[in-house]
Amino acid sequence: SGWSVMSSRFRLPAGRSYNVRASELARDRQHTEVLCNIVLLDNTVQPFKVNKHDQGQVLLDAVFKHLELTEKDYFGLHLADESSDSPRWLDPNKPIRKQLKRGSPHHLNFRVKFFVSDPSKLQEEYTRYQYFLQIKQDILSGRLPCTHNTAALLASYAVQSELGDYREAENQPSYLSEFCFIPNQPQGFEKEVAKHHQQHSGLSPDESEFNYLNTARTLELYGVELHYARHLESIRSLN
Repeated sequence: SGWSVMSSRFRLPAGRSYNVRASELARDRQHTEVLCNIVLLDNTVQPFKVNKHDQGQVLLDAVFKHLELTEKDYFGLHLADESSDSPRWLDPNKPIRKQLKRGSPHHLNFRVKFFVSDPSKLQEEYTRYQYFLQIKQDILSGRLPCTHNTAALLASYAVQSELGDYREAENQPSYLSEFCFIPNQPQGFEKEVAKHHQQHSGLSPDESEFNYLNTARTLELYGVELHYARHLESIRSLN
């Protein structure tokens, strides 16, 4: 009969069973799983797989767990969106798929979202370290402008944290040549940093970073999120 011919066409070879549910689940997972590459504050990239139907909080929690960060309220995930003038944060209460553009992998930046007016409000040394990395990055990129004097003092605390005490025998005049602290670093800047560095003998990395944050909070634009409006240029050119 026509029916037996039809059904034999779609029969699987002997011995092969087809688990419809399992293959459906696997296929669904493939379609609903998204890869998010998160740029951390030490500039390493960490991949996370999440379900696109999950709320943003699921991805945030995965990042916090990876970093073993307990003071979570100060941080967020920045959506790397070139087409937008104002930076957008991943909303923890909305599904991930509604916030990310199509196409995987997605790129997000882990950043400080709320800056504290006083670093002693941060309980954990590790939280302060993340703040320290953020501000260092913002100064180097020019996002957080500061005078050369303040920049040299800040840089000296960063050096103390990273290299420890200044030792004349070990620290040749060029010992800071590997470091980059500010955009378009002028000649003689390293000398200023070295001069300050000599004053910090005995400071532990944690104390150095605390002093760094204490100095950074005096900057005029500390904690201000700058929105660069692209159409500003076109308005200027009309005038």
